[in-house]
Amino acid sequence: MQNTNEIATIQQNNEVAKTETRFQTVDLNAQLPDLSKAKETVFDLMSDYWTPVNDNECKRVVFVKIENSPMVDQKTGEIIDLDCAFFLEQVQNDVKMIRNASRRLVGSIQGANLQPGTPLLITWTGKKRFRNGNTGDNWSVKPLIING
Repeated sequence: MQNTNEIATIQQNNEVAKTETRFQTVDLNAQLPDLSKAKETVFDLMSDYWTPVNDNECKRVVFVKIENSPMVDQKTGEIIDLDCAFFLEQVQNDVKMIRNASRRLVGSIQGANLQPGTPLLITWTGKKRFRNGNTGDNWSVKPLIING
């Protein structure tokens, strides 16, 4: 077996965020190992789309990646490809993958050149009205410092 596909993780029990966990892979040309005794990880690779509802709604997360993702255009109903920011969030004893495609959020992460594994406090501060009459999400993105 080989270790590949690096991804940021959060350890259970509010321990320090790390970026060293790697998923195991198996040789597809060999006999499969006995998966009935394999141990599952603490997080699910399925992501939930985070749609904040209340002003100042926030999440403490670890940034994973920005990746193109198919989304439904809210105006036309068509499927379009948008850059999404993916994060890991600790929820009780589980770790969930969440994502958001807000241009302002994705742009702030890209502009800051954040590296995968960066812990963040992300706060949705509500809608912002632009001069052209359109509205967009307004965010606060603050890196977190983990002590000890």
